[in-house]
Amino acid sequence: MGKSIDVVIPSFRLDEQYLLPILKLIKPAGFEVNFYLVADNPHAQLTPTLLAESERDDVHVIINQQNLGFSATRNKGIDAGCGDWILLLDDDITPKDDLLEAYSNAISINNDALGFIGVTNFPPVINAVTKALEINGVSTHFQLALHEPEMYWSATANIMLNRKLLSSRGFLVELKKSTEDMELLFRNAFENNLQKYIAVPSAVVNHPWWDNGKMQTKRMFRYGAGAAEAARLYPLKLYTFYDFTNTTETLLLLALAAIPGAFLKLPVAIFLAAIIAQVLAEYLTNYYKAFKVGKTLDPVVALQMMWHKNVMEAGKLTSVLLNLHFTDFSKRIDGSFRKQNPQPYRLNRWKIIKLILFVIIFAITLYTCA
Repeated sequence: MGKSIDVVIPSFRLDEQYLLPILKLIKPAGFEVNFYLVADNPHAQLTPTLLAESERDDVHVIINQQNLGFSATRNKGIDAGCGDWILLLDDDITPKDDLLEAYSNAISINNDALGFIGVTNFPPVINAVTKALEINGVSTHFQLALHEPEMYWSATANIMLNRKLLSSRGFLVELKKSTEDMELLFRNAFENNLQKYIAVPSAVVNHPWWDNGKMQTKRMFRYGAGAAEAARLYPLKLYTFYDFTNTTETLLLLALAAIPGAFLKLPVAIFLAAIIAQVLAEYLTNYYKAFKVGKTLDPVVALQMMWHKNVMEAGKLTSVLLNLHFTDFSKRIDGSFRKQNPQPYRLNRWKIIKLILFVIIFAITLYTCA
């Protein structure tokens, strides 16, 4: 066992700029390698170069008859092959030439591993948006294999799975927004006695900045909504906990509290001061984090950090409200999956700083309005 690899690439764009380097990867000695390119676009047209590559015996092109989404498309690619190992790659990455060699070396050392996680590098920051995504951990999460020897999950841009241990598990097609990677990978780990995936720092691919560094409002909202959906699923729900309300949730509570407040003839200044304090405390906390973590005093970076963070939180809240899952209000997933039923209402330095700032600004604003 362990001598064959299926490389699965789901794609809507069929951009040969990225796909050709994947199809031309150097094959490690002693390993049979097959490529499964699954086009999630019924109108997909292969370029002449890709068409020529598809004539190879080891390249299999599958075109969906209708748009199925990323989960079902990945599942189709996985099910099409029978290799001992499944390498999942995104269709917008550029692999290092020795990617398969790095994974084959890892297989030789750990042939019974649940799977392996490689490194997905992003380019150096190019503007305030990319700097904010880096500080917030959105892009650096893809490089955890450089720092952690084992993990329960990672993004599916560059990850290898043991087909035997994966068994018949697949990505859940109902998770259409995001977090399908976390859900499957942790469910797979959970059902394999909480075995972790082994990091392979030498298995490297490069990923461009999304939309050439433009704001990622839709992406972050989708991430938040997907996280809320996944938190309701077993076994992830065993690792959820209630937390202090974030800015989006707090603003909603303040808006709701203002309704009975009006009937009770409470001073409007109280609610206005609380809203102003909440927003300013959020921004100033992000500004301090930009300086402390990102070594920058650029106020625009802090604004982008605040925007992308809160858009993600708004995505979670919107999913909770639209699905009428009110008991999930202020509920989070502990993505470390260290233990079931994690402690609720945990503090960290950013929460403490934000709380102190809120109290100070609220007091000043209320005093000024009085």
